Amino acid sequence: MVIELGKIQLKDLEFNSIIGTLPFERENEQPIVLNVSLWLDFTQAARNEDLAHSIDYAQLADDLQRFIRLSQFQLEETLVVETAKHILDNYPKAQIVEVRVSKPLAIENCKGAESSIRIRR
Repeated sequence: MVIELGKIQLKDLEFNSIIGTLPFERENEQPIVLNVSLWLDFTQAARNEDLAHSIDYAQLADDLQRFIRLSQFQLEETLVVETAKHILDNYPKAQIVEVRVSKPLAIENCKGAESSIRIRR
């Protein structure tokens, strides 16, 4: 039997953060929407039904919100790259990480400006 990597996702995690290069963006938090996909081996977690063999997505969500809010990135591009690196550095079970962020209020008459990246070990 060939086992493929499983995928865990955080979908549309919304919170406010300082992000942007314009003066008002550096002073006022704005909403962002974060989507994260992690690929990892589910074999042991499924066999043992033990979260220790997987990634706790509630803990991941809290961690990423804290990391992004403290970092106060200027560019979306920096946010997605550094967040993906943070995940790979702190969650060794993750083999591939995709991070996507959107600023829904960035452009008038537009649903949002978005950036994403996928990084593998």
